[in-house]
Amino acid sequence: MLHSVFRVMLMERALVTLTPYESRRLIGRAVANMEVVRKAYREGIIVIATSISTAYVAEELLGISMEKEKFTYGVVSKGRLCVTPKNNRPRPIVIKRGRILKNTGYEILEEFEPDDVFIKGANAIDPYGNVGVLAASPTGGTLGNALRYLLSRGSHIIVPIGLEKLIPIPIHEAAEHTGIYYYKYSTGMYAALIPVPRAKPVTEIEAYQILFNVRAIPIAAGGVSGSEGSITLVLEGSEENVKKAFEYTMSIKGEPKLPSYTENCKKCEWPCGLRSEK
Repeated sequence: MLHSVFRVMLMERALVTLTPYESRRLIGRAVANMEVVRKAYREGIIVIATSISTAYVAEELLGISMEKEKFTYGVVSKGRLCVTPKNNRPRPIVIKRGRILKNTGYEILEEFEPDDVFIKGANAIDPYGNVGVLAASPTGGTLGNALRYLLSRGSHIIVPIGLEKLIPIPIHEAAEHTGIYYYKYSTGMYAALIPVPRAKPVTEIEAYQILFNVRAIPIAAGGVSGSEGSITLVLEGSEENVKKAFEYTMSIKGEPKLPSYTENCKKCEWPCGLRSEK
């Protein structure tokens, strides 16, 4: 009993609130420092699929600066599901044994082996750690093509995702109610939720554990005046580790918002409820 009390007394705690952008920076650094990612960087292949969250991973892994709002096809922006401009659609970042392959895309998946890594953003995570991706394409988009390689070869699927995207029901249950031809009305593009089997999500919880070996417990969410989507956590661990985690958290406070970057509705070819087209 006394031993347990002594252990509690040695534990340090910090209370932190992260905006969605600060969370993306934290999670991006954590993914870049995962051992499976570092190993694939040195010895194998990494595909950083297009998404805003994965752009933060790319910046942390490669030490580069990106226009992150442009590193995606689909986006939730201006209160609707939308797409980025057709004339500036990005390619994935492909890294093979530490070298970026400039003119290579998702065809590299044909070379994937078990230790190779596919990093993809997602739109939903449930309380059980399952993730789902919204897709507007009738062929399932990037994920529809990639999964046939990734699942059959047992490669790593890593999903950086903030707790702002937590939904209160299982992903498979939510997905049963979606499909690009399901809806009569929509405030934006029609999309389906696709569950991602075998994915390893990295939220703020895993990020603090990876980077600082501290436990992160979510205790509140939301806010106003720029704190919409924020997550508030208690950090627990040794005094040294909690101090490092808190100092890093303070260093990313004020991570800038990203500007909106969406297609001109008059030029858009995707089925969208705003045009009442199927």
